Amino acid sequence: MSKRNQVSYVRPAEPAFLARFKERIGYEEGPTVETKRIQLQLPGEDGDHSDKEDEQPQVVVLKKGDLSVEEVMKIKTEIKAAKADEEPASADGRIMYRKPVKRSSDEKYSGLRASSKKKKTNEEDEINKQDSVKKNSQKQIKNSSLLSFDNEDENE
Repeated sequence: MSKRNQVSYVRPAEPAFLARFKERIGYEEGPTVETKRIQLQLPGEDGDHSDKEDEQPQVVVLKKGDLSVEEVMKIKTEIKAAKADEEPASADGRIMYRKPVKRSSDEKYSGLRASSKKKKTNEEDEINKQDSVKKNSQKQIKNSSLLSFDNEDENE
């Protein structure tokens, strides 16, 4: 198995007549696998391909308080500057993970009112059980005042 991993392809030299023919007609070889790898590794401008001038979204100002084109550009530059300050890229190009910033207990619970669905259903079930117990006791009282057919059995 180790010999299989060491196998590689060596391209033979091009014959002289083919080289002369290609030279006469002005043939240029297309990209090879190696040249494609090199092209893919080249970094882009900023990675923001949608920021080209002709691909910008159309800004329409309908009301007085709407953002204008200049204001949008200012906001975008501020965001880019904040991102650059916030996350310095490592020299290796590796992604670095950081622990999140811990919040104080005041910030953690401010405006947080959560309850589980299970808890709500349990509370509703308890209320329904109490209501049904009251209704059953009322039915028993009414049933005692109703007519009974046991008398017929006694008469026969």
